[in-house]
Amino acid sequence: MAAAPLRALLGKAGQTRTLVSTIADALAAPVAIEDADGRALFGDPLASAAARVPVVVGETHLGWVAGGDRAAAVAALVAHLAGRESERHALGAEVLHLYREINLIYSFSEKLAALLDLERVAALTLQQARQMIVATDGVLMLVAEDGETLARVAGFGDEPELGGFRRGRGIIGAVAASGNGEIVNDVADDRRRAVDTTGIRAVVCAPLTVGERIIGIIALGSTVPMAYTAAQLKLLTTLGLQAATAIENARLFERAMESARERERLLALNQQTELARAKLQSELTVASRIQADLFPSELPQAAGYDLAARNRAARYCGGDYYDALVTADGGAELLLCVADVAGKGLPAALVMSNMQATLRALAGGGLPLPELAQRASDLLFAATAPEKYVTAALLRIATADGSLRFVGAGHLDNVIVRADGSIVPLASTGLPLGLMEGGGPYTETTQTLAAGDLVVLYSDGVTDAQNGDSEEFGECRLYELLARHAGASPDVVADAVLAAVDLFVAGAPQFDDITILVLRRR
Repeated sequence: MAAAPLRALLGKAGQTRTLVSTIADALAAPVAIEDADGRALFGDPLASAAARVPVVVGETHLGWVAGGDRAAAVAALVAHLAGRESERHALGAEVLHLYREINLIYSFSEKLAALLDLERVAALTLQQARQMIVATDGVLMLVAEDGETLARVAGFGDEPELGGFRRGRGIIGAVAASGNGEIVNDVADDRRRAVDTTGIRAVVCAPLTVGERIIGIIALGSTVPMAYTAAQLKLLTTLGLQAATAIENARLFERAMESARERERLLALNQQTELARAKLQSELTVASRIQADLFPSELPQAAGYDLAARNRAARYCGGDYYDALVTADGGAELLLCVADVAGKGLPAALVMSNMQATLRALAGGGLPLPELAQRASDLLFAATAPEKYVTAALLRIATADGSLRFVGAGHLDNVIVRADGSIVPLASTGLPLGLMEGGGPYTETTQTLAAGDLVVLYSDGVTDAQNGDSEEFGECRLYELLARHAGASPDVVADAVLAAVDLFVAGAPQFDDITILVLRRR
C-alpha cells in the first residue's frame, strides 16, 4: 500500500485514526506516524525523534511509527489495519471486474440474439473478446465442409500468424481437433507453432462447440510478451459457446433462406413450365386435329368392295399415314397407301403431311406404280431432312377384275388373306421413299383379289407392339388372327386387330404409331 492509501487510512474522519489515538492514550505513550517519505501523518511531532518502527504489509513498506517502546505495537496495529483495507479494496476491485464481465457477457448475448448474419456474429464476437482480453491480433475460424480446413470468417491484426489452418496442425489446429482450449504464453518455444509465426508471442485459443460437435475456434494473440491466464481462457470459452450457438442459428437461417429462395425459384420455374406445357399441349392438340384432317374424312366407295381403316398415334401427332384414292372414272381403280415416317411425334407428322401432299399430287397422273414410287421418293428426298424417310405400301387395284399391283418401298410385308384363311405375303420391293437421291428402281408384285379375299396393309406398330416382358406381338399372332377372320368385313377385321394388340400389351405404353387399312372384295 502506497503513502496515499496510508494517508487515507489515517484521515481525520477515519475509524483507524480514532482507534490509534485511543490506543496511544491508553498506553500513555505519545506516537507519531509518517509515510514512507517521512511526511507526518499522525501524532506528536516530538515523538518523531524517538525510535522508529517500519509499517510493512507483505513486502510493501508503507511508512513509520515513532514513539518509544510502544511504537512496535502501534506499528503492528497500523500494518494489520492497512492489510485489511488493502484486502477490502482488492476484493471490491475483483467484484467490480466480475460485474463488468457479467454485464459485458449479458450485453453480448443480447446483441447476438438480434443477429442472423454469420460474418456479423463473428465480427461482434471478436470485438467483444478484444474489449475483455488484451490482444493485438485475433481470428475466428470455422471448420469447412471437408471437416479438415479451417476457414477464416473474421479477424483483426496480423491473424494469419496465429497458427495452422487445418485440424490437428499448428496451435489453432490442435484446439480445433481436441476441443480443449489452450494458453500458450511462449509461442516461440511451442513445437506446434506455424512455420511463419514470427510476430505472435502469446496465444489464448478456445473451441466453438455445439453439443459435442466442434464447429470452429476463436483465438487471441499478442505481439508483445503477455501472460494470459486461466480466467481469461474461461472467459474466451464462454464467449465461444455463445458465439457457436449464434453461428449455428445464422447458418440455419441462411439455409432456410436459401431453401425459401430455391422454392420460389422452382415455383416460378414450375409456373413457367406449366405455361409452356399448356401452350405446347394446346399447339399439339391443334396439330393433332390438323393431322387428323389429312386422313380421308370418308373412304371412297367402289362397287363390290368394302374398305375400313384405323390409325392410332403413339403421341399427339403421329408419323403413320394411310390413304385411299379413286384414280379412274367410276371407281374403276383404287390407289391404297399405308406409310410410316421414320421417327415419331411432331417432326414425323410434318413429313407425313408432305407424303400425303406428294401422293395426292402424283396419283392423278396415271403413272405406273413403280414410277409413282420413284417420283415420290425423289420429291421427298428434296423436301425433307437427310435423316427423314418413309416406308410405304402402295397398292393399285382394278375393281372390275380384282387384279392388283403392289410396290413395297422398304415397308414390312403386308398380306392378302384368301377366303379360305390362307395368307399371301406382299413383300417389299425397294428402298424407303426419300432415303437417298435417285433411290430405286422399284418393281411391282401382281396378284388377283378373288371374291371374299382381303388385302390388309398395316404399319410395324402392329407387329412390333410389346407387352411388359418386352415380347413382340409379331407376325405369327397377326396371321393367325387374320386367318380366323377370313371373310369378315373390313371393319370387323380392323377392330379385331386393335383389340388383340391391346389385349397382348396388357396396358404397356404404346411406343409406335399403329395403322391398318383393310380392303375386301365382296
